Amino acid sequence: GWIELPAQGTSMFPFIKNGNVCRFESAETANIKKGDILLFITPFGNLVAHRFCRIVARNQQLLYLCKGDSNLSYDEAIAMDQLIGKMIWMERNGRVIPITGMVAYVWGRAILTFPLISMVLRYYLNRKESPQG
Repeated sequence: GWIELPAQGTSMFPFIKNGNVCRFESAETANIKKGDILLFITPFGNLVAHRFCRIVARNQQLLYLCKGDSNLSYDEAIAMDQLIGKMIWMERNGRVIPITGMVAYVWGRAILTFPLISMVLRYYLNRKESPQG
């Protein structure tokens, strides 16, 4: 199946912005690749959509390590049973943007390869959100 959710927050800025509608489909482990945006549920019951960075092994269990594009650190690693699906498209200003396109691919690769981009984005967002910004 699939689910559509409106985006909230700035952790995936500028790729995903507040109010963008994101569609997620269920995904098999074999179909998840580095750079995919995964929807998962945290231990606190929150839904989060962040970029998949790598698999880590802890206590003989494989876990997914994800991170928001403008976040400075990784999320707590998630288990397979926390995974809901992966993003396949988003709608922005009435236009559907497939995640399989070249722009999405290049942006995902850039974010994963150059951590400095996240630092610059976080600095920009902090200045924009501050009272003096």
